Amino acid sequence: MERTLIAVEPDGPDWQVRIDHYAVARHVERADAIAQATEMARACHASIGVPTGVRLSMGCGDNVLVGACG
Repeated sequence: MERTLIAVEPDGPDWQVRIDHYAVARHVERADAIAQATEMARACHASIGVPTGVRLSMGCGDNVLVGACG
């Protein structure tokens, strides 16, 4: 199954939310960025039915799936 991922990535000392390489929110706290991305993933899944998720980029370079819808 293919899943559309909304990324939460470091942005200097802050964090950003990215969809398909486009920043949709910048300069936010990590918890706020995760909350915004999760809400976007829920809304996307509810409106078009595509499986979505939130990918958190860790400082060590690893990526972690922190939320999934569908």
